[in-house]
Amino acid sequence: MAAGAHLHGLLAPLKTLARTTSEAILAVYRQDFQVTTKADRSPLTMADMTAHHLLLDGLQRLLPGVPVISEEAPAPPFSERRHWLRLWLVDPLDGTKGFVRRNGEFCISIALIEAGLPVLGLILEPVTGIIYHAHRGGGAHREDPGQPPRRIHTRPCPSRPVVAGSRHPGERLRRFLAALGPHDYLSKHSALKSCLVAEGRVDVHVRFGKTGEWDTAAAQILLEEAGGGLTDHKMLQLRYNTRESLINPEFLVFGDPGRDWHRYLPA
Repeated sequence: MAAGAHLHGLLAPLKTLARTTSEAILAVYRQDFQVTTKADRSPLTMADMTAHHLLLDGLQRLLPGVPVISEEAPAPPFSERRHWLRLWLVDPLDGTKGFVRRNGEFCISIALIEAGLPVLGLILEPVTGIIYHAHRGGGAHREDPGQPPRRIHTRPCPSRPVVAGSRHPGERLRRFLAALGPHDYLSKHSALKSCLVAEGRVDVHVRFGKTGEWDTAAAQILLEEAGGGLTDHKMLQLRYNTRESLINPEFLVFGDPGRDWHRYLPA
């Protein structure tokens, strides 16, 4: 079976698994739930762990023997991981802060990695049921509930770009925005910012600070297949499971590769 056909064949069961996980997340979302704090001081809920176990079990059944790295479980040491040619990278509930604040801005992110690069990615927004997905050579798609998938594309950057970022921009982001010039600003949590770039509603998102590899892998293949990119601040493609650390470099999400986004970054 050709690689593209094999990846396409994984989409239907992967979407089913993501929808099942989404239903479990929403069951928690609709009730009172407790919030605990992880070692990095980020929030954790029962929904995070329920989603983690559902995805872990489902992905191991989908591709037996292919390991899974999830945000909600310790990863094996690099001495073991470095031999993995394929793996899943999963964020069971990306945007837990949005979940806790009940603003709807959270998602499930799943990516299949081969030789350090994402080749298949899926992002599901539980509150709306919208699924974004892409696989290498197959284009990027958005699938609304009850509707067939439709192809999505990034857009050429307009004279007044739209920037997606956090509700409280830090100093370096404010400097980036000042260098960029006239723009519109949209605040959004989680990998949903990257989805908006992929479908041509937003032009750029720049990330300063720490993220995990599970935060960007699915978004990266979605953006690349939509015509944009997700790179580090040197405009180099992010690679996965290639280092001891699973913490990303600071990154940039953009829709129009013809614009020199690097020049707006603060030194």
